[in-house]
Parts: sequence; C-alpha cells; structure tokens
Amino acid sequence: MILSVRGHARGATLVAAFSLVAMLSGSAEARSHGHSRAPRIEEAHVPPGMRVSVQPINGDAGPAVRAQIARLLRGRGCRVVTTIPRVEGTGQYLEMAKDHRVAAFVSADLEEGAHSNRVTFLVWDGATGNVLGRWSASGAPKNLAKAIAKGFWKSLGARVSGAQAPASEELGEAPPMYVNAGEPLP
Repeated sequence: MILSVRGHARGATLVAAFSLVAMLSGSAEARSHGHSRAPRIEEAHVPPGMRVSVQPINGDAGPAVRAQIARLLRGRGCRVVTTIPRVEGTGQYLEMAKDHRVAAFVSADLEEGAHSNRVTFLVWDGATGNVLGRWSASGAPKNLAKAIAKGFWKSLGARVSGAQAPASEELGEAPPMYVNAGEPLP
C-alpha cells in the first residue's frame, strides 16, 4: 500500500512540474504573441500652430520636393511659410526668424543624376540659428518622393518639434495703473 502512494506522489509531482513549465511558456507566448517586436519609439509632436519655413529648393524636382515637405509638415500641425526667399548665408536665419516669427527652417540641397537623385535636408532653429538635424534620402527620380515620405518625419520630426521661435521684442499692452493720490485737498 505504501508503494502505491509513493508512485502516485511521484506522478503528481511530475504532472505539477509539467503543468508549471507549460504555464510559464504559455504566459511568455501570450505576452509576445509568438514573435518579438522592436520597442516603439515615441512619435514627435509639434505645438499647434508652430511656424516652419520651407526654403526653396534648386533643381528640376525642387518645387515638387518642397511641396511634399510642406504637406508633411502641415499634416503634423505646423503652419508652413513658403514666402521667405532662400538665404545665401547661415547668419541670416536668426534675423529672418525674428522678422517672420518662425520657429524652424527646413532647407534642402538636391543633387540630380541621370539615374539617381539625392536630397539632404537641414533643420535650423529659429531662436539660435543653429542646425538641429540633418538627414539624406536618395533614390531613382520616381522613387525619391516615397523615400522622403517614409523617412523625413522619423528622422527629423523630433528636431522640428524641438525648435523654438525667437523671443518677441514687442512689448504687450501694459495693465492699467492705479495711483493712490491720498485724500482730497480741503
């Protein structure tokens, strides 16, 4: 009789061990759904109404690339300014940002080839005039727009959202001033 109890106890221990292993592997599978994923990167958000200038781009495909960047930025909530002309020197960005109340400038250099185009984007900060980010994309002329749409915001979105407009030099309206002149004269 004692032998049969030991046999049952040993069997119960094995069943419990296998159940524990199955339960642990099932919970891991339930967590990962059978495949692993890369951690999600927090997407950049711009303050509503942030003014961003998209500078003119030289080249045959330049106007189309500029229009695409303007659409991408508008889709993210930026107020896009396209009336500011292209600047020649980098020292002009700070002054232009003050004049037009622009938080960021997006400029690009387009290199067009027979079989491949390459565009390099720079994001300039309006408050300091410094370069916040740089990103390049290349591809066949008909595939360049797709490469830009896929990678521009992933690569430069946080830089654009981190840009600051220069401090305003205009003073707001002063609050009314009350003066206690004392008691009236007799």
